[in-house]
Amino acid sequence: MKFDVFHSIGRIDSLPRRLSDREVFEGFFDQVRLADELDFGTIWTAESHFSTQVQKRHKVPVVPNYQGEIGLNCDSPQLAQLILSQTKRIGFGTAIYNIVGGNGGPIAAADRIVSLAFLNQFASQPRKLDIGIASGRFPFINRPFGIAPRNDFEAQNWQAYSRLILCEASEIFLRLFHGETISSTDLTPWTVGDEKTPYNPRWCFDEMKLVPELLPANKQLVTFVLGSHDPMVQEAALKWSDCDIFNLSFTAPEKIEALHAGMHRRYENSDRIWHRNRMPRTVLVFIDESSRRAHARANECFDIYIEAMRGTAAMPDKNTLMSRALIGDPREIGLQLSPDDPRKFHHDDRLMLWFEFNQSDSPAICQQMRLFAETVAPDFSGSIQ
Repeated sequence: MKFDVFHSIGRIDSLPRRLSDREVFEGFFDQVRLADELDFGTIWTAESHFSTQVQKRHKVPVVPNYQGEIGLNCDSPQLAQLILSQTKRIGFGTAIYNIVGGNGGPIAAADRIVSLAFLNQFASQPRKLDIGIASGRFPFINRPFGIAPRNDFEAQNWQAYSRLILCEASEIFLRLFHGETISSTDLTPWTVGDEKTPYNPRWCFDEMKLVPELLPANKQLVTFVLGSHDPMVQEAALKWSDCDIFNLSFTAPEKIEALHAGMHRRYENSDRIWHRNRMPRTVLVFIDESSRRAHARANECFDIYIEAMRGTAAMPDKNTLMSRALIGDPREIGLQLSPDDPRKFHHDDRLMLWFEFNQSDSPAICQQMRLFAETVAPDFSGSIQ
């Protein structure tokens, strides 16, 4: 089993202790340095853009009840440089990097990731870069970049168009990263609807190639992780790069197994190999030497989450959410990680451990990280790696 750490870098104003934006980042860097010290494999960082509070004033707010800012990291490549400067060996991952809107679209996004991959070679210890890519969590992040219906036909077929926009963005992003010289006329043509209406691309550009040029050694340290379970999007991206696939913390175990089976089938007649740790699995962790305290903390954090997400999207009930998290003392969590547990973890899984879910006490979060690393992880890996 491989153990990583995920961090939302969010500000939750409904917690007993309200943090400033600076304090959020100070706690984050404390936790990153500890994760490096404890030999966790990768620090995965969420990314968001624009104020969650201001979007509440929109005609149709998508996060109407969240108190605070869902995410404060708006520039993952810059954040990566700070992390590399403060740590010795931990890898950096994005969960996710918006290639559709928030970062200016697929061309600008690819430009920045090429630069990050190139500059990585100058670090005293070049790091593994896991670049999770997708279209972003909420429409208000993408709309300022023109990601909205342009006519009645697109409005009526917006669900289909949204899928194809991510397909188009993935192709542009991945082909440019891998050093191709392309123009928009080189892109895959798509159609919409039963009448096969030609898809009108979002990005029109003359022939271009990104610089500086990446050598094979630069690219070997980069893995792309697709943040979509949509078969159409997967097919579009996998045509241009051997991507891993993300899995979210609230996904049912049976769906996780189905996703693995689907990827095995997809690769069985190709030169690519699928294995379980190619699907990083986010899992919430509430660990304490006292089982009672761990469960009390989990209950409180899930109550905050459910209220914050009210009116946003359909989700399982609280008991179901908690049944998919790791909650308890080290012995209980060890049992929950075993293959016989209903959570259905596997010894070959790669877990993105989310310790700071709806919590603001950084020293307490660090204590949980250390307790997991020292009392649970050795029984499953011999070490975090």
